[in-house]
Amino acid sequence: MNTEPTRPGETPGEEPTLIGAGLRPVEDRVRRALDAEARSITPTDRLGAILADAHASDESSWGAGTGAGSGSRRHRWLVPAVAAAAAVLVAGTVWAVNRPSAPTPPVAGTPTDVATSTARASTPTSSGAPSSVPTQTAQRPTSPATTALPPPATTTASVPVYYLGPVVAGSDQLRLFREFVSTGVTTPVIGEARALAALRLATGTPPKGSSYAFAWSGVSVQSVTIGPGAITVRLSSGTTSTDSLAAEQLGWTAQAAAGTARPVRFELADGGSEVSPGHPVSASFTRPTDPMTVLDQVAPVWVDEPARGSAVKAGARLTVKGVASTFEATVEWELLRDGQRVDHGFTTASVGAPDRGTYRFTTKSSLAPGDYVVRVFASSAKDGSPLAEQLVPVTAR
Repeated sequence: MNTEPTRPGETPGEEPTLIGAGLRPVEDRVRRALDAEARSITPTDRLGAILADAHASDESSWGAGTGAGSGSRRHRWLVPAVAAAAAVLVAGTVWAVNRPSAPTPPVAGTPTDVATSTARASTPTSSGAPSSVPTQTAQRPTSPATTALPPPATTTASVPVYYLGPVVAGSDQLRLFREFVSTGVTTPVIGEARALAALRLATGTPPKGSSYAFAWSGVSVQSVTIGPGAITVRLSSGTTSTDSLAAEQLGWTAQAAAGTARPVRFELADGGSEVSPGHPVSASFTRPTDPMTVLDQVAPVWVDEPARGSAVKAGARLTVKGVASTFEATVEWELLRDGQRVDHGFTTASVGAPDRGTYRFTTKSSLAPGDYVVRVFASSAKDGSPLAEQLVPVTAR
């Protein structure tokens, strides 16, 4: 804080006008004029003439008879005074002719540690005209303006996601289950945006209440690019999960969401060599076409509608749709409430195993308000034990 006292005629808080460079031309012209005037003077010995004039004046006073004593006293001081004046005149002339030129002072006496600018001031003078004396003011350094980029626009869309889980509750035989999940997708909704959203769901925390495995803990999906020959998925790193179908989970998800069966290639941002144990990053994933090989990777029964955790209409019958690969295309179902069966039945898929066919059925009774679980399954013809199942919770409102 500046504590320097205010000078007379200066307004507190107002920066003083610094005089210097603007007066240099005026000072130079005055100096040249004085120098020329001094050089035109030719000093002469005037002392004798001055004394003679003084003596003549004294004689005149005596001859007039007006008081010789007082006149003599009145003019006696002129002699030394005239001599002194002559000496001063001579010395002044010599000093003016031989005086060295003085340097012009700078505008600012001390530099500043921030950027400065010199501007013409328009401060009124005593004559009312604006002054053109330059002034120097210090300016605060300005930081560059930053503009925050808005987040990308998103919309809600349903995308296919493959989860890794047991074919039957409690089994150690894992297969891939497809579910359609509503999630935010960046716009425009194209194959790459859908695939990125679906893959992030596949590698995220499994849906609440499900028995799906969490095979991609600590791994994030960074980008998806659909090229002319392949889908490229860039991951932060590979997974350490020993689940045999971890890499296939992402391959099926990427192809289904992108809407193309192009091979899936993986890139690892940390430079790792394996997408998952036994699956090198150099190998591409290609969806199998042989039905038996497909059954080795995907679960025999899927439920597509209703979606997991969705709200269904109370007081109406429930329609269920899905895909199955079962013996003689037989698909069984039951509706559970609080663990108790309240409705059940069976239907037939469009084709039987090992091919995969679609199925559809509607419950026999209407659903009262409350929570339910739709169970679709296939049983062994030998002993009736469940061979495959899919359970989907819903709420009737």
